[in-house]
Formats: sequence, C-alpha cells, structure tokens
Amino acid sequence: MAASRSGAHTHGVPVVSSFHFLLGPVIAAAALGLIILICRWVFSTDHREDRTGRRTQKAVGDLGLLVAVATVRTRDDAEMLKGVLADAGIRAGISGEYEVLVFGKDLDRARSLVGAR
Repeated sequence: MAASRSGAHTHGVPVVSSFHFLLGPVIAAAALGLIILICRWVFSTDHREDRTGRRTQKAVGDLGLLVAVATVRTRDDAEMLKGVLADAGIRAGISGEYEVLVFGKDLDRARSLVGAR
C-alpha cells in the first residue's frame, strides 16, 4: 500500500526546470528596462524644437505694445521713474534690465517727463 501512495504523489506533479524561480525577476527586469527606455524618450530634448530660445530672443527684441522710454542702473531709479509717470497718468512697467516701459501712444509724453527729471 505504501508503494501505491508514493506513485500517486509523483504522477500529477508537472516537470519544470530548475530555473523557473528566475522567471519572475527576469520579467520584472525587462519591464523596468522598457519603462526606463520610454522615460528617456519622453524626457529627452533631442527630438524637440528649441522653443525657449525663440521665446527669449523674441522677448528681448520685441516688447509687443511696450516701448522703452528710459534705461537706469538700479531698481530704485526705475521705480522712481515709474512713480513720476504714474503721477502724470501714464501706465508704466519695468523690465529685467531696468528699462522703464510705456505704451507707444504715451511715448512722447513719457519722454518729456523723463527728460525733464
């Protein structure tokens, strides 16, 4: 009777190789490699146009409706000129290079005020 039991145990067991335990980690490593390749493609800058350079060049050369009326050395000087123009009813702004900017329609009035000071 003992012989029939031992035969029953081995009859339904599938035969697998000794490397079946590596199947899960190999699949995980392949999936991780695929994700890394996709991320490199998505976040790379080689396939994109250089949009930031165009914006910077346009922003430096073209101020849209604004015209520089004066360029000063410090932010305080720019704020002072902006205040003088605001007192005269002229809307003004300041660029990063400490340029005082006004709209084109107010340019003549702004130049006369800035030149007088």
